[in-house]
Amino acid sequence: MSVTKPMAQDAAAADDVAAADAAAAAAFDEDSGYRKKLLFTVMLAVMGFGSLMTIVTVSLAVIANDLGTSRTTLGWIVTGLMLTMAVFTPLGGKLGDIKGHRKMFLVGLAGSVVTTGLCALSWNAASLITFRVMFGMCGALVQPNGMALMMAAYGLKRRATAMGWFQFATTGAPTIGLVVGGPMVGVVGWRGIFWFFAVVSLVAWLLAARVLRESELRAKVPLDIVGSLSLAGTILGTLLAVSVAVRSGLFDPWVAAFALGAVVALTLFIRTEKRHPYPLLRLDYFRRPTFTAPLLANSLNQFAYMGGFVLTPLLLGDRFGYGVGLVAVLMAPRPGVFAACSPLGGIITTKVGEGIPMVAASSMMIASMVSFALGAQTQAVVLVVLGLVLSGASAGIGSPAYTTLVAGSVDPKDIGVATGMNQTMLYVGIVSGIQIMLVVLGDSASAGRFAGTFLFGAVFAGLGLTCSTVAAISRSRQRRAASGMDAGAVAAAA
Repeated sequence: MSVTKPMAQDAAAADDVAAADAAAAAAFDEDSGYRKKLLFTVMLAVMGFGSLMTIVTVSLAVIANDLGTSRTTLGWIVTGLMLTMAVFTPLGGKLGDIKGHRKMFLVGLAGSVVTTGLCALSWNAASLITFRVMFGMCGALVQPNGMALMMAAYGLKRRATAMGWFQFATTGAPTIGLVVGGPMVGVVGWRGIFWFFAVVSLVAWLLAARVLRESELRAKVPLDIVGSLSLAGTILGTLLAVSVAVRSGLFDPWVAAFALGAVVALTLFIRTEKRHPYPLLRLDYFRRPTFTAPLLANSLNQFAYMGGFVLTPLLLGDRFGYGVGLVAVLMAPRPGVFAACSPLGGIITTKVGEGIPMVAASSMMIASMVSFALGAQTQAVVLVVLGLVLSGASAGIGSPAYTTLVAGSVDPKDIGVATGMNQTMLYVGIVSGIQIMLVVLGDSASAGRFAGTFLFGAVFAGLGLTCSTVAAISRSRQRRAASGMDAGAVAAAA
C-alpha cells in the first residue's frame, strides 16, 4: 500500500496536468479568431511606420525639391524619426505596463493618424521634420504595446510564434512600400502618400477600438519620470555623439558635449533606479545574461544588417554600373526573405528554444557580410544577392528569439518596458550601423574599400555572435536547472 498509494497520487497528478494542458490548448484553439483579427489590426497599424519609412527614403529628392530644401537637410525626417523611436520606446512600453497596453496602443495609433495628416500639410522642411518626430513618438507607443498584446494573446509558450508574426507584419510593410510606394508617388505625389497612410491608420484605429482586448492590468503605480527622462537623455546623447563623431571627427567639441551629457544622464538614471520604489527598469535585469546579451546581440546584428543595406545599392550602382530600377529589383529579396523567415523563426524558437536561432542568425549575418565582401572584390553579383538573402534570413530567424528571451527574463509586469528596451537597442544598432559604415566607406568606390567596409561590418556581427552564444549558454543552463528542480520535486513527491 505504501508504494501503490504514491503511484496512484502521481497518476492522478499527471492526469490533472494533462487535463490542464488540454484545457489550455482548447482555449488557445478557440481564441484563434481573435488572434487573426489582432494580427491583421497590428499589421495595418505598423504599415504606416514601415512603408512610409521606405517610401520617404526613396523619395527624398522629390520632397526636397518641392519644399525648396536640400536632400541632406531633409534626411532628418528619417534620422529624426529613428532617434525619436530609440529614445521614447521604453517609456511607451512602460506606460502600457501601467495604464494598459490596449489603451496606449490606441492612443499611439490615434496620434499617428493626426501626425501623418500633418505631414501631408507640411509647408517647409522644418515642419515636416517636426511632424515626423511627433509621428515617431506615437510609434513609440504603438510598437511595444502591439508586441505586448500579441504576447498576451499567444500565451507564454507561444510568445516566439507571436513575435514571428509581428515581425512579419513590420518587415512586410517596407516590402510593400518598396514595390507599391514608388509608383504611387509618381501618381498621387508625396503628400497623397501621407494622406493614404493617414486613412490606413484611421481604419486600423477603428478596428483596434472594436477588436482588441486589454491585457491583464497590473496594480497602478506612479510613473518613474526622472528615470524615463534620464534614460532618454542617455540614449539621445550617445546617438548624437556617434552621429557627430562620424561626420565631423572625434575632436569636434559637440562630440564631447553630447558624450558628457550622456554620461551625466546615465549616472542620474542609475541613481534614480536604485532609489525609486517603482523604477522604470530594474537595474538587476542588466545582470542577467538572458536579458543583456540578447539586447546587445540584436543591436550588433542590426548594425551589420542596416550598414549592409545602405552600402549594397552603392556597390551595385558604383561598381556594377546598374541603374536604379535594376538595383531595386536586386534588393527586393532581402526584405522579402526577412518577412518570410520571421514566422519560421517564431516556430523554430517555440520548438527548440531561443539559443539555436540566435546563434544561427548571428552566424548568417557574418556569412552575409563576407559574401558581400567577396562579391565586391570579384565583381560577382550572385554573391551580392546571396549576401542579401543571408542577411534577410538572419534578421527573420533571430528577431523572435531575441525579443522572446528578453521578455522572458523580466517579471510579467515589466514586459512592455522590456520589449521597448529591445526596440530601442534595435534602433541604436540601425542608426550607428548606417552612419558608421558609410563613413568607413567614405567617397571611395574601389572594390577593396567596399570589401573592407563589409568585413568591418562582419566584425560587429562577430561580436553579436559572441553575445548570442553567451545568451544561448545561459538559457540552456536555466532550462537544465529548471528540469533538475522539476525532477527533484517529482522525487520528493514520490
